[in-house]
Amino acid sequence: MTDDFRYMLLDRRVMSRIALQDGSKGPVLDNQGYWWPQKVQVAVQFMTRYVFFALGSLFFLTIDTYRPVVLSLDALLAIYGVYFLVNTVLFLMAMRKLGVVSLRVGMLVDMLMVTISVIHDPYPVPPSALAYLMVVLGNGMRYGMRPFAESAVIATLGMVLSFGVRYRVGDFIAGPADLFYGIFWSVLVFYSFLLMGQVDSQRKLLAFRSRYDALTSVLNRNGFIEAAETALEEATLDSPQSLLFLDINDFRNVNDRFGHAAGDRVLQEIGRILEESTESELVCRWGGDEFVVLIRMGGGFAEDCVSRIEERIRLWAHGNGLPVGVSIGMCQAPNDGKDLETLLSVADIKLYKNKTGQA
Repeated sequence: MTDDFRYMLLDRRVMSRIALQDGSKGPVLDNQGYWWPQKVQVAVQFMTRYVFFALGSLFFLTIDTYRPVVLSLDALLAIYGVYFLVNTVLFLMAMRKLGVVSLRVGMLVDMLMVTISVIHDPYPVPPSALAYLMVVLGNGMRYGMRPFAESAVIATLGMVLSFGVRYRVGDFIAGPADLFYGIFWSVLVFYSFLLMGQVDSQRKLLAFRSRYDALTSVLNRNGFIEAAETALEEATLDSPQSLLFLDINDFRNVNDRFGHAAGDRVLQEIGRILEESTESELVCRWGGDEFVVLIRMGGGFAEDCVSRIEERIRLWAHGNGLPVGVSIGMCQAPNDGKDLETLLSVADIKLYKNKTGQA
């Protein structure tokens, strides 16, 4: 089975975990379908807004044919000043934490500013209307398909409103050029939406391949390290976290006696059992027949998880006629260590002792 086909079969629960932590080196996909880029990319977006502010201000200051459709030139420039201040406040907030609400507020402010600019653009076919497309593409390319769709709908409404005001209040006359512009803009947005859908799918596929094991659909080593290091920062004596290191007993014999297809099935089933038995999203195929799990609880809960894992694997192996068992080493943060490397070493030692009967 290819990675692409396996990716298409992943359920919504797995896809919502393609990226888990704000500390990720790449864009983060949340449960609502938003990609959250790095802060430097967010800063670039706000720099683009400042460029729009500067170009818009210069545009209306330098034209000789300004028509006060609704606002005088002074009032329009004052609104540009307010936009500058609002953009600065949103910029400072985004550098601290960017969320869905602040994203939508910024998008609405942009659309409002573009609509006001288009209404007062003195040219029969307003070049400022191209800024709608900039807002749509800027949100879609950074934050994903859902923001793209939202901004496209709002941009369409803004364009209808702005052109309607121009025709009703500003005495502009609709001509063939306006009709062509509207059709061209709609086709361009629709085509961009189709292309963005393909780009978004590829981003998800690349994110899956970089963080998840293609066979078992649990985290791979890189994905686990990235997520676990951030999660362990929250471990305290009052809120400990548990790390499990598992090794499949006699796994080579399974491959030799029953074939590699049976071995793959064992790995897939154990990955599923670990997720269900620990209620953890941080389940990792560490390599070969080794798995690592980070449970964000300690004490009796973690011990119960170990018992459930061993019992479920025993029952599944017996029911399928496979000589499979597991050895497990468990440690806790911060008692046994505060960093992932130390915890893995402690758990590995305990795993070895359990496997050799020295525990």
